Parts: sequence; C-alpha cells; structure tokens
Amino acid sequence: MTNDDTPNDATVAYWNSIRARACTACLDAADDGSCGLRGRLCALAAQLPVIVRTIASVQSDRMDEYVQAIEDQVCRRCHEQDAVGNCRLRDRGECALYTYLPLVVDAIEEVRAGQPG
Repeated sequence: MTNDDTPNDATVAYWNSIRARACTACLDAADDGSCGLRGRLCALAAQLPVIVRTIASVQSDRMDEYVQAIEDQVCRRCHEQDAVGNCRLRDRGECALYTYLPLVVDAIEEVRAGQPG
C-alpha cells in the first residue's frame, strides 16, 4: 500500500480481505502467493483508501454502479488513464482493480459488515 493515508486497523483489515479474495485469484500472483507484478504497482495497493471509500459510497446490487463509481473516483486519478478516459491496462484486462472488481467489492463489504456503525 502506498498512499499518503496512514495505515490503520481498518485499512489493514480491508487489505487482508482483498488479498484473500482478489489477490489469490490474480493471474499475476507468484507461486508463493505474493504479488508477482513487475514494473508497476498494482492499483489495489496504490489506491486502497480511495477504493475503499468509493465502494463504501455505493449501495447497490448492480455491479455497473460500482464500475461507474470506480471509474469516476479511482480511474480518473490513475496515471495509466489518459485525458479522455482511455486506459490501456483496463482495456487489456491488466488492471487488477477493474478485472477483479466483484471480488474487491465482496472483500470490502465483508469487512464493512463486520464493523460496528
């Protein structure tokens, strides 16, 4: 996780849940379960706090609403997306956030369901 936000217990819980769901399914995972991505940082790690806030802001049974929120709040901040909204990583299925979004949503909602409030 690389962000200006200081990791706290909730951030660690979200990250652990995402790793258990999305990272284990990721095609870039190494044999030992670590991230095998080379040459760039995974969007999940790079933008975790904004991903969590964005997903938490959506209350829907429709994945397209989560997709739209992620594109509006996360993708527009990503240096891989150009000024008109095109992203070569997303288009080629190489963005873990976009590719594994249903798993990421489940992971975040699972942690949120376990938190009081």
